[in-house]
Amino acid sequence: MKPALRAAGWFVAALAVAYMSYELLFSDHGYLVYRQEQQQLQALEDEIAEMQQQREHLAKEILRLRNDPKALEELAHRELGYVYPDEYIVIIPEEKVGTAAEKSGTKDKP
Repeated sequence: MKPALRAAGWFVAALAVAYMSYELLFSDHGYLVYRQEQQQLQALEDEIAEMQQQREHLAKEILRLRNDPKALEELAHRELGYVYPDEYIVIIPEEKVGTAAEKSGTKDKP
């Protein structure tokens, strides 16, 4: 075989390997897209697990409110502000949240 033909064969083989490597990494079905989809899948599975925990918590709360009159009374006191005639309610205003500079007194003055 002639050396020029052999070199051309190696060049074509190298180009084929380079093209396949590029496609393996960067195509629409390549490794980088696969890795990104795996991360999205994991994030969605974590979100599903968290939502299932919230659902279980809410189902327990519903059962407690249906079966325990004291729980329902507590909810009415807390959420609606209901009080008995011999009780007093004290409302404490919340502090306004400001920046750290405003709290420390180092706010730039105009």
